[in-house]
Amino acid sequence: MNVGRPLRAEHDRAVRGAAVRRSSEGFAGTALPDAGDAFLLFAVSAPYAVGATASGPLICRWTGEEWLAERLPALPMGVIKGASLIGVHSGGDTAVAAGGCFDAVAGGELPLLLRRTPGGWVDDLPPELGFAYVLTDVTEGWAVGHGFPGTVLLRRDGTSWTPVAVPGRPARLLAVAVHEGEVWAAGARDRDGLFLRFDGRAWKEFRSGTRAVTSLAAVGGELWAAAGRTVLCWTGRRWTSLEAPFPVNALTGVGGVLNAAGSGRVARYDGRDWSVRELPGTWLGADEGWLVGSR
Repeated sequence: MNVGRPLRAEHDRAVRGAAVRRSSEGFAGTALPDAGDAFLLFAVSAPYAVGATASGPLICRWTGEEWLAERLPALPMGVIKGASLIGVHSGGDTAVAAGGCFDAVAGGELPLLLRRTPGGWVDDLPPELGFAYVLTDVTEGWAVGHGFPGTVLLRRDGTSWTPVAVPGRPARLLAVAVHEGEVWAAGARDRDGLFLRFDGRAWKEFRSGTRAVTSLAAVGGELWAAAGRTVLCWTGRRWTSLEAPFPVNALTGVGGVLNAAGSGRVARYDGRDWSVRELPGTWLGADEGWLVGSR
């Protein structure tokens, strides 16, 4: 997660963002706005993709023909500089983007939470939790992140975000999804991957048997997760696992079928086997019709 880290590639080459569009004929690259410096994209939820430039967060919107950079709300310089947006959810007339940065002036991490309104993007005012934290993923009504010493889970109730108490020792949450009316959060405690499920009444914890779980996706009535080369599926009672052909950065569904994206490759899982194709780039985010990352 590139929250507040410099955007430089190895050998000091500037990182350049990339977005490819899926069609029946394969993937085609799409032009992105000139950010004027190094930049990349972390996540996509059409029509929005989010990421970071060398000087601050980035939001792009797909018009149907091209990507355009969106105007961001006025934020304190300590928040803008070095901040990344690494999660986005778009649904209906609204969209929410989440991320954060390390504020050198304040000497701690700061969360970033933006909401798209008819008038443009506004600061959605992440709450004070009594400790420094950043946000790592968001879905409509829920956001997760990590800080010390508490688990970071936020719920949007009406017009504001409020922290939700989660039992157990603090966990580092990296992904969130809503599946069949239940809220799922995933990440790690210490080095062990875990899932947290809220059924509307109580929380239940599941161990993944892997390192950190970094991605969650509801696909065709099923809930899937990724932790490196391990892909997991929720059966309704437990998590089962299978090995992916490469380390997976992002999961999505295409026509109800699971698709995975990683570095230089994408794959489709038909329930029995993986079909893999090469796709130059480092793909960090996926939506049904898109992959985003860098090239």
